[in-house]
Amino acid sequence: MTILFRRVLIIRKQGWLYGLTASLLIFIAAAMLASHSKASQLDESVADWFASIQSGALTDLFKAMTTLGSTVGIIGITLVLAAWFAWKQGWRRAVLLIAGVAGAYAGNTIVKSGFDRARPAMAWGIEAEGSSFPSGNAMLAIVMYSLAAIWIIKDRRINRVVKWIVAIITIILIILMGASRLYFSVHYTTDIIGGYAAGFVIVCLVMALASRKRLSSR
Repeated sequence: MTILFRRVLIIRKQGWLYGLTASLLIFIAAAMLASHSKASQLDESVADWFASIQSGALTDLFKAMTTLGSTVGIIGITLVLAAWFAWKQGWRRAVLLIAGVAGAYAGNTIVKSGFDRARPAMAWGIEAEGSSFPSGNAMLAIVMYSLAAIWIIKDRRINRVVKWIVAIITIILIILMGASRLYFSVHYTTDIIGGYAAGFVIVCLVMALASRKRLSSR
């Protein structure tokens, strides 16, 4: 049984490493598009579409999403989730969640300084500062919400229906937070894709590390 368990953990770890590799490739592709002096055709097409659907209701919705995906919002939610994980699942996952979000914040700051991409000129509705690529909101959101959702889904004590609800809500939140940045034109589409990809690299690293720790403890 122990040998079988170790094999399962090894397979899972390899799966996260494959995910990391795929995310890196997507990030590199987005970075290549973002490095051009002009916005890509993808960036322009998506920006035009979001401009065409502006409405009062969507503005209110995406402002709420912007608040949830802001640095202050992410930090607050991370601390609440970390406290919950420490209480329900042990301190290790709480520490890994905080470390993952902190790593995403630090990594985003470093990468932004390297690209120094100007934000879209047509930004409106909300304030945004700093370099445009990659999106910090998208990167932080996918790290925090994905890690939290993965660990909730992996908890055998939680009902399957609840797990499905958590998975669906997580996907919707991550998509809406990225979309909110495009709606207000404070980011290009390639910024969001780059943020998601870079964030998932962090997720894969944290999960691979967690699998390694479980392997070493067996």
